[in-house]
Amino acid sequence: MADHQRTEDSDLPAGVADVVKAIERDPDYWAVATPETQAKFIEQLFSLSIDNEALKHKERIPPEAPSRQWWRECPQLSEPSDGGYLCEVCRHIDFKYLIDSPLDQFLEAIPLASLKWLLEHDRCVFCRLVSSTIRSSLGRDTVPTQVDGHDIICTMWILPMEHGIDGSRQLSVHLSEDIAGLNHARDLRFSRLSHAQASQSLVNGQPNLSPWMDMSLVKSWYDNCISGKCGPTPPPVQKSCLPGGFRMIDVQRYCIVDAPPECQYAVLSYVWGNAGGLRNLQKTKKSLEIEGSMRDKISDLPTTIKDAISLTNEVGLHYLWVDSLCIVQDDPDDKKYQIALMDRVYSSASLTIAATDGNSATAGLSGMISRPRAFPQHVAHVQGIHLSNLPLSFFNAVDHSVWNTRAWTLQERIMSFRTLFVAEQRCFFTCPCRPDVFVESSDPMENGTTRKKDQATNNLAQVGTLLPSTRTVNIQTYRRIVETYTSRHLSYPSDVLNAFKGIESVLRPFFRSDFIFGLPRSEVDSQLLWQPTGSLRRRRDPKTAHALFPSWSWAGWVGEVECNTHEQLSRIEWIEGNGERFSGKDFRYPTGANQDPARRLEYRVEWRAALEFTGAPYYFEKENPDQWFSHPTAPEEKRALGPNLKSMTDHLLFEAETTDNHNISLDHYWPMSGISSQNCTDENHTACPLGLFDFDGYQAGYVKVPGEVFLRFRDDIANGTFIPNEYEFVLVSRGKISEQKDRGEEDPELLVDSDAISMAKSHFPDRPSDTSRDGCGFNRQRYDATKPWCVYNIMLVEWIDGVAYRLGVGQMHIDSWAQAHPVKKIIELG
Repeated sequence: MADHQRTEDSDLPAGVADVVKAIERDPDYWAVATPETQAKFIEQLFSLSIDNEALKHKERIPPEAPSRQWWRECPQLSEPSDGGYLCEVCRHIDFKYLIDSPLDQFLEAIPLASLKWLLEHDRCVFCRLVSSTIRSSLGRDTVPTQVDGHDIICTMWILPMEHGIDGSRQLSVHLSEDIAGLNHARDLRFSRLSHAQASQSLVNGQPNLSPWMDMSLVKSWYDNCISGKCGPTPPPVQKSCLPGGFRMIDVQRYCIVDAPPECQYAVLSYVWGNAGGLRNLQKTKKSLEIEGSMRDKISDLPTTIKDAISLTNEVGLHYLWVDSLCIVQDDPDDKKYQIALMDRVYSSASLTIAATDGNSATAGLSGMISRPRAFPQHVAHVQGIHLSNLPLSFFNAVDHSVWNTRAWTLQERIMSFRTLFVAEQRCFFTCPCRPDVFVESSDPMENGTTRKKDQATNNLAQVGTLLPSTRTVNIQTYRRIVETYTSRHLSYPSDVLNAFKGIESVLRPFFRSDFIFGLPRSEVDSQLLWQPTGSLRRRRDPKTAHALFPSWSWAGWVGEVECNTHEQLSRIEWIEGNGERFSGKDFRYPTGANQDPARRLEYRVEWRAALEFTGAPYYFEKENPDQWFSHPTAPEEKRALGPNLKSMTDHLLFEAETTDNHNISLDHYWPMSGISSQNCTDENHTACPLGLFDFDGYQAGYVKVPGEVFLRFRDDIANGTFIPNEYEFVLVSRGKISEQKDRGEEDPELLVDSDAISMAKSHFPDRPSDTSRDGCGFNRQRYDATKPWCVYNIMLVEWIDGVAYRLGVGQMHIDSWAQAHPVKKIIELG
């Protein structure tokens, strides 16, 4: 889907109206749209509730939307004692129209009333349906009607059902303020029930979904996928490729065994939490290999693992892999060996059981004997139709689960071949044969029993956008994965690289490179410029407080980061252990090719270039047009592999220009692109963009530092302990400001910096000053913003005992850098 500007006329995410129009013009548009386009559209629709500010403007209707066709001007009046009574607000809403409304109704908000009104008018069948659902979700009768003195306002949106954009709609009620314990986008969704569904047997006075997992349906999903019957794409040939030394739980003999060659097995992905219980240790290893030993210790097995053993048996698989029992937990060599091969453990499994509900291994699997489900379902008869609250969708049940916040589970989710997601209220199934999700449901379209092989639904598995794939630039895939990964949580700080090892293995073919401390070795010079997007602090050993990983890697810090994917021209020269010097291009080209003009030209002829929508180039080989690289990169066996770490350290060694001739301002520079969303206060500093000023007082650039670095600067300056010569700026690469899309007439890699630099102090009084909000980072009345490739990407470092440690990164105008008289220096970056 094309990107569009958000307009003042619409409260909806950009692009929704465009898709609606396209479907109305061409009914086949949705059927032939790519899964990515469908997923983007549905994601935008289902995320409307995020923007509460937009919902407060409930009377505003985009011009593309119908004009109140849901409004009933003169509704029939009824008495509160009547079974189908509707209040003064709800009687004017045509629910029959909404539940079967056309696509353009998605674009219009339907104003309801205050939450207080809905709670007080419990004789109104629709108000009672909403208020009963809210009370069930909160688990209490008392519901707040104001937040910070503001009335909570209710608004309704129309959404497609997960199983198709055609047919019946769902009603989604949104609240203008958040209530603790209630996710309105997740919990307040209603759909039409058939007469048969509404008349099903009652339990405790309410219709309920089954408390038990539908084992026959789960097994049919698995069997149909194995036999190639579930989707339009035949299942890839999958063979177990586990090397020796791996163990399995034999679910029939209840013991640990060596993994048989090419065995079919399930694997459990779960949250361990604070669970104790039985684990494989050096002292218990032998006893767990005795047949029946785990049955004898059944009371010591965490409930989730017991349930997974039963579920594996029900599906028809003989073996199950669980980390706590298949890796000897107190054997460092065994852990290191198996963690390095996690990609093969999950990609070789016939089925991954993802326990998405529960905070620990003692929670059990919802729907098993140990943990029956409880979903309070409310039904209302409104204008001749039965409406009921909906169980959680795949997006809300899985993507918003605790399981999905853990760092370890990201690689488990990405690498799994087919997955059974066991959620709180129902199960979901994904496989490589189709882009959508099968849902445990009585609806045959949702559960897949009547879904055709080539018939995809709106319930798409969003994780697909993270997977490396053809026709996607490798560094863009890496960016998405790292940004998702660093937003997740780890119980043990030292696990940050272990939990990323499997992802590195999946990414390696797309870079033709291994990774060093989480960064692709072939792209280290550009990926040094990652930035924090929120609070960031050094990752330290909780016992010793020593830094666990180098400062130049995102793995050395705790907090969410974003990677730099803008085109840049490296200005550092790597130094190897023998003293030889290499550029980044030297390491990416076949050995010696970059230094030989004839060989360099011969190699480049093999590659083609194209531009992304951002204007950044990407490259592909003529013989392999579907694999896209950020730079031409030869296979590993054909090139010198580097850069390499300094011997016996985790330090990078290179030569680059440095300077300390700029003043760092403690005032935050908010106009910097991408920073305005960061909210620092005196009590809480997250990611702080600080202005850099030349000695004439003009802003020349900025540097973005974590809050803990800013507070140290502030306190040291206040206490008179700030030592300027301990800090320096290092020139990493040359780049463009965001408004410069043009790469210039000549090859940027041939640009000579001295040809563009001006040592004269120029002035441009007719241009905007640094108060403009384009985020260029420098004063345009002092520095020329029209000059091509006019900024340097820089790193702020702190020198300790001859080693430089990264504190932050930013940009500076190339003229200001040159006028500060930089010097070249060998940098040992730790």
